Amino acid sequence: MEYNWVKSANRIMRTLSGSKRVDKVPYFPLICEEMVSRISGKTVKELLSSPALYAKAAIMSHEFLQADCVLISTAYAGPAEALAFAETNGKVDTISWYDYKIFMIKQGAICKSVEQIKNLIIPKHNESNLWQTCLEAATIIQDKTKFPQNCALGLWSVVQELRGVQAYRDIRKNPKLLMELCEKVYESQMDLYQYWLDTLGKPPFIFFTGYAFNSHMMSFEDAMMYEGDLIKRMQKEINVPFILHNCGTAPYFDEICKEIDFAAINCSHPLELDYWIEFKKNFPKVTIMGANIDVSREMLNGTPEDVEAKVKENILNLAPGGRYICAPVCCLPWGVSLPNIKAVPEAIEKYGYYPINQLGGLSIV
Repeated sequence: MEYNWVKSANRIMRTLSGSKRVDKVPYFPLICEEMVSRISGKTVKELLSSPALYAKAAIMSHEFLQADCVLISTAYAGPAEALAFAETNGKVDTISWYDYKIFMIKQGAICKSVEQIKNLIIPKHNESNLWQTCLEAATIIQDKTKFPQNCALGLWSVVQELRGVQAYRDIRKNPKLLMELCEKVYESQMDLYQYWLDTLGKPPFIFFTGYAFNSHMMSFEDAMMYEGDLIKRMQKEINVPFILHNCGTAPYFDEICKEIDFAAINCSHPLELDYWIEFKKNFPKVTIMGANIDVSREMLNGTPEDVEAKVKENILNLAPGGRYICAPVCCLPWGVSLPNIKAVPEAIEKYGYYPINQLGGLSIV
């Protein structure tokens, strides 16, 4: 039977908007390169060699896992953006390639010195072979499935890759230099967004990796200075809804949602379900994507029954009233068993159709 991607897109977009016209809880797994490789049998270099091949493999992988989303995982402000900076600044030797997971940059190798930051050249994304491949693949997916492709951006995630751990020292020792780097990364992100507009048109939302907002990394005030205020500026320029992705273990979700307007947050921590019940009360217009379904816990070390229990618990407590998307966080790693992964959509089929049969309070499975 042909996969109904239009129905999936409506399910997600209506959930994000708070519409009551949603048939069941959407499923939004982060299916990264290693999972696409695992399902399709293609290496990462094979996937990136052809937009058509990558698009076909991505669609097949998302359909195999019964997702309500389909996207090109490489097209975000992480390794691919670091690679663009590496190519533009003559540092391709800092990139390590792998067969069945995404390439990685040696953190801090591109911006070791003050001079390297000041002389840092901003990538032109429409001249990057990698970004051309990614956006062409996204165009094929959008044309074939009619599922609107979202643009994924990020600031501190790129700063970390370019400057490494030195970025945290800069917060106290060289804040002006750090801000100069942040501004260059901002400029690069806006160039990427413009390339996205020219290629795919205006996206329905921005999936933003806001990694600065973790208390074990920096204070909330510093996080606002080096990422939050830049997000606000970006929102004014772009003017589409933002979804915050933060897979950290000590996030500032309450603080940031009071300061910045997000349509949704994609997260797996805190792990206490009662936190998310309270968050939903305090921020009723912010869609929760994930809550405490962490890929490194029940999904990695448990059984399909454990996964079902976790998904059921989240649905019964967070889906009533809408604005809940089931999203294991973060990317599905190689070591998670396929039965455990497939237990998520199977549990949604059991418990996720509206109206949700809420048992009241923290559910007991």
